[in-house]
Amino acid sequence: MPTGTIDIVRANFSRRKDIQGELRSIDEAATADQRGYTETEEARQGELRSELEAIDGRIEANIEQSLRSAAIEDGIGSLLGAYADRESGDIVDTRSLGERFVDVDEFRSWVDSGARGTSPTLDTSMDFRAVTDTTTAATSGGALIQNQRLSRVANDFLDRRTFLIDLLPSIQVSTGGVEVVRDASPLADMANKAVEVAEAAAKPQAGVTMAVDNEPIQTIAAWANITRQAAADSPQVAGYLDGRLRYSVKRRADGQVINGNGTSPNISGLLDRSGINAYTAPSGSEPAYASIRKAITLMEQDEAVPEIVVLNPADAENFDLSNAASAGLHAVPNLAGPSATTSWGLTQVRSTAVASGTAVLIDPMAVAVLDRQQVTAYMTDSHASLFVSNILTLLLEARLGLAVFEPAGICSVTFDYVA
Repeated sequence: MPTGTIDIVRANFSRRKDIQGELRSIDEAATADQRGYTETEEARQGELRSELEAIDGRIEANIEQSLRSAAIEDGIGSLLGAYADRESGDIVDTRSLGERFVDVDEFRSWVDSGARGTSPTLDTSMDFRAVTDTTTAATSGGALIQNQRLSRVANDFLDRRTFLIDLLPSIQVSTGGVEVVRDASPLADMANKAVEVAEAAAKPQAGVTMAVDNEPIQTIAAWANITRQAAADSPQVAGYLDGRLRYSVKRRADGQVINGNGTSPNISGLLDRSGINAYTAPSGSEPAYASIRKAITLMEQDEAVPEIVVLNPADAENFDLSNAASAGLHAVPNLAGPSATTSWGLTQVRSTAVASGTAVLIDPMAVAVLDRQQVTAYMTDSHASLFVSNILTLLLEARLGLAVFEPAGICSVTFDYVA
């Protein structure tokens, strides 16, 4: 802002301050005497407010004029500088030839006159280089090209797998061993005791037999090392290790629940229990889907309600490609329309924990996972020389057991591999 303009603004602000002080004095005098304004005071207030309004207008006008003048000066300076730079060759016109051509005065005049006759021409200087000077070769432009790297790690598709332990009931426990009270009553002593009774006849007495099973809680764990720098600089690496280790622990837990042999530190799995149902297909005479259906009948005769079938992937393929239209089974629904059933209405779980040639049918109300500790992650550098080497150890572990309330709610099936 020019010096003269600043002085004018300062003088107006000074007078404005004096007017406000005089108005305040008139108001304070009336307030002290507890009275209204006199005619002289009211007249003076009107004069002062009119002068104050005029001063505010002058201040705003001076400031606005100064800002507009400064903008015009800056614009003219930039424009003159651009022209000077262009004349000296410091500025390169980056517009295309077409954009420059339509901006020529001669072209505009030619268009306005109806575009008749020969159109004007545009002369321009251009530099040409052989297109082979710069290529994508490693010793040329290719040295500056970096291949895109996807942030997704290839094996995270493993998380889509359905685990058996995700379908079974879970009971939280708080100790390293659990006593499970099981109803071991034979059907003849309880479920089959109720009968019709004639008037005045004696009613049958039912009896219950209880058993207590001790189920140990076992630990399943895995660990991996990662440098402190990698954990800090690339959180994705640490997250990926955590996810893979969780998958490893859960996969092993699934296998233990299915076929753990019960020898510490193994869990006693479903196939390790005494009293479970078993069905073995006659050699060379029965397809897999028929064996599963007969195993369902075997369980239902013991009052169990199977809802899950665990199959080895090879046996699942054999079952899925089967088709028994006469029995109402269509493994592929499109073979008989949307009303067709698959897997005999059972939820199919595919797992390599079950050996090929066998299957496991489960009534989920007959078993439960004993959850002492969900998969938990720990990280430390307090091991051997890890601290001085800046190495962190990531450890994941779970503690769980398996309770079987009714062995008849489990059935192992042995196939004969006949399609």
